[in-house]
Amino acid sequence: MARKKKVEDEVKELEEFEELDVEESLSSSDKQSKPEKKISALEDLPGVGPATAEKLREAGYDTIEAIAVASPLELKEIAGISEGAALKIIQAAREAANIGTFMRADEYMKRRTTIGKISTGSKALDKLLGGGIETQAITEVFGEFGSGKCFAKDTKVYYENDTLVHFESIEDMYHKYASLGREVPFDNGYAVPLETVSVYTFDPKTGEVKRTKASYIYREKVEKLAEIRLSNGYLLRITLLHPVLVFRNGLQWVPAGMIKPGDLIVGIRSVPANAATIEESEAYFLGLFVAEGTSNPLSITTGSEELKDFIVSFIEDHDGYTPTVEVRRGLYRILFRKKTAEWLGELATSNASTKVVPERVLNAGESAIAAFLAGYLDGDGYLTESIVELVTKSRELADGLVFLLKRLGITPRISQKTIEGSVYYRIYITGEDRKTFEKVLEKSRIKPGEMNEGGVGRYPPALGKFLGKLYSEFRLPKRDNETAYHILTRSRNVWFTEKTLSRIEEYFREALEKLSEARKALEMGDKPELPFPWTAITKYGFTDRQVANYRTRGLPKRPELKEKVVSALLKEIERLEGVAKLALETIELARRLEFHEVSSVEVVDYNDWVYDLVIPETHNFIAPNGLVLHNTQLAHTLAVMVQKPPEEGGLGGSVIWIDTENTFRPERIKQIAENRGLDPEETLKNIYVARAFNSNHQMLLVEKAEEIIKEKAESDRPVKLLVVDSLMAHFRAEYVGRGTLAERQQKLAKHLADLHRLADLYDIAVFVTNQVQAKPDAFFGDPTRPVGGHILAHSATLRVYLRKGKAGKRVARLIDSPHLPEGEAVFRITEKGVED
Repeated sequence: MARKKKVEDEVKELEEFEELDVEESLSSSDKQSKPEKKISALEDLPGVGPATAEKLREAGYDTIEAIAVASPLELKEIAGISEGAALKIIQAAREAANIGTFMRADEYMKRRTTIGKISTGSKALDKLLGGGIETQAITEVFGEFGSGKCFAKDTKVYYENDTLVHFESIEDMYHKYASLGREVPFDNGYAVPLETVSVYTFDPKTGEVKRTKASYIYREKVEKLAEIRLSNGYLLRITLLHPVLVFRNGLQWVPAGMIKPGDLIVGIRSVPANAATIEESEAYFLGLFVAEGTSNPLSITTGSEELKDFIVSFIEDHDGYTPTVEVRRGLYRILFRKKTAEWLGELATSNASTKVVPERVLNAGESAIAAFLAGYLDGDGYLTESIVELVTKSRELADGLVFLLKRLGITPRISQKTIEGSVYYRIYITGEDRKTFEKVLEKSRIKPGEMNEGGVGRYPPALGKFLGKLYSEFRLPKRDNETAYHILTRSRNVWFTEKTLSRIEEYFREALEKLSEARKALEMGDKPELPFPWTAITKYGFTDRQVANYRTRGLPKRPELKEKVVSALLKEIERLEGVAKLALETIELARRLEFHEVSSVEVVDYNDWVYDLVIPETHNFIAPNGLVLHNTQLAHTLAVMVQKPPEEGGLGGSVIWIDTENTFRPERIKQIAENRGLDPEETLKNIYVARAFNSNHQMLLVEKAEEIIKEKAESDRPVKLLVVDSLMAHFRAEYVGRGTLAERQQKLAKHLADLHRLADLYDIAVFVTNQVQAKPDAFFGDPTRPVGGHILAHSATLRVYLRKGKAGKRVARLIDSPHLPEGEAVFRITEKGVED
């Protein structure tokens, strides 16, 4: 039967091509004598019969317009026809679709009156754009640089200049580089270019931490700050717009002004850095000196004879003299000479309130860092089997000690206590971090080497609930005697340990194994043992009665029905494999993170400078948490405004949103819709969102978008807006270096051509957001430019640059348009989205 059908198809194609040859051989007089046939379907095109039309439709060329913009080579490959025949078909399609023909300018002007415009919500911005965001066009928006997303001046940062680690406040860093004379005015503040500065950046999708270049450090003045206090004692002081990485049913970026008590802010468990060589004995001595050393006289006092002997021996080997040892009331005071003071540097003249972690220790490897902390612990630390406590009067030293502990993968708790007018900073290590701290105890000379296991876990209830939701998709054996099973199935509001997480991991690996076994059974034609309920296949069109029959009797005997059941089961197995893999990826990512519960959030008066580092490649840096910049407010507003009727600035349409950086927020859509007088639930139903995980997936989603556009074309809510946020994120991440630039730009050109085709054929507005990169040669004006190069610059119909204005306002500058003058518009971001 299959062979017979193939022969019949080939005969049909030959007849169609013969018909095309006959038409081509007709004289012009013969053609003129024939009445013109109206072309409304593929089969109406010359030489396209049912067989060829079916091939074209299967390849996605299912409209006259799609054929009209195709190339002869494409049709030749798809339909198996000659290039000449393909050209004939395309020419006929272009005439029918009125594409590829010239028209007078007055006719073109009349055609432009049909273009739709979506209000941005701001009259000033609409005026700048000639009435709003146009259909049949691509509008690109990029920015902002700095723009109110900054840290308080006392925020600690760490960075590397070439390979040397620096640890200081972001204000001190700014003034250090500004003193080189390269500060330039920008927007409401100033920017200083950085040439040799690197920071570490975090990828929330993979958990990868890598070293990358910082291009600028920026500052501006603000009136208000958000003070976010965490349960472990940390305090974040950042501007209200600054996104913070939180765990809300997965990782999300949330503006600081929208953080609430109980939220979980996510940080990095282990902080990386370059490591220089330092002898462990030197690092240990420095730890002792920072803990117990004094400057007048330069000495260390200890009650331990073992520590006294180590200090004397170290100075003899390191500095070549035997220090004087005084004994008073059971204490040893070891006195140092000028030679020791010289290499101690500023530490030799510091006091209890001004001590810091020496720079050579900040640049040390993990082993030397552990030795320094061991020296500090032996000198002035408190240790029991269940707790470690380090105390200092120096805020700078406290911050430095926290940094060193983070280098070892330990996240301590911090508190302050005032005694007789002096503030003391207390650093605690509890819970599962005690086990990690044993690498410090191994270097200790007088403290015990083991601590109790267990304690409060490091993984929050929210992670358990997220994994529990995934686990509920499966039907696996009950394990009522296991904590891990209770975490997943009973929504227990407790933090859990690494041991419990590892057991949860085993559950999902077991699920994958059982899915694999079920797949093999189906491929052998046997009844499978499913790790999920049989009722799951009702979604594929089977009735409850059929499912009950298959569950008890096995797969149906009739081949056609059996094939359908097996196909449905395999689809469900494939879907659940994705669920199990998502759980395992989440678990692996969680092991690289720390979760900090928000205790309080307060908006406070500040009226001072705030600072930020500009990281063009990734838009985030670690210190104290990874933070990223996005330009999504306008896109969210447009997604609501397009649904309004034309008389209210909309087009009565639906929205397709391709999200490349996980920035789409349904909560924000609901807020804007409510404040714009729309039903928030109905508004969400008219937005079709897909997450793009790489550039190929992003391009595929544009093809899939066309299917939705066609499906909705004749409905009361046709698609009128396509958002890509952001356009260049994946292209930049995947094509690194000049060697890949040509390939990237070629691929980008095709992507933009596809977007233009959708805009033109279906009369929709395409709105894309873009990132910025530094211009190292820019000492005046804007030190950034949008990424994408000339291909994007020439493809976007309108290009708009966003920046922060005064008093919380935003400024949009139209920098490129074929028919509008350059200009600026001022608007605000409120509960309504964008407005005047």
